[in-house]
Amino acid sequence: MKLIHYKTPLIIATLMLLINTNAYADETVKPAATTDPGVVVKTEEAITHGAEATAQGIERGAKATVRGIEHGAKAVERGVKRGVNATAHGIERGAEATRNAAHTVTEKIGGDEGAQQEHAEEPHTANEGADLNAK
Repeated sequence: MKLIHYKTPLIIATLMLLINTNAYADETVKPAATTDPGVVVKTEEAITHGAEATAQGIERGAKATVRGIEHGAKAVERGVKRGVNATAHGIERGAEATRNAAHTVTEKIGGDEGAQQEHAEEPHTANEGADLNAK
């Protein structure tokens, strides 16, 4: 899964917010006639500092979101792999249980002779095998 498709809107939104925030920070407050110049300067500095902090927070939030999406995608991938492995293991166990059940039923139907023939050593030649099957 390509994560670039998920990152693109976040990057665009972050850039738009940063541009708007920087434009807002560049605006100056016009002093009123009765306001001290020191208060105006401090207000301008506070607005600039706040705008920069906002821009940095937005940028950090966007990066954290991208990391979160990547982490989630990796977790989903691991989950899918674990699910596939668990399914395969379950199928193997089911097949083994079916073989064991079929073997048990065969032993019960065939009685002791069927069990003895199944557990007997394999014949070494075709004639020996034919002799065993004839009995």
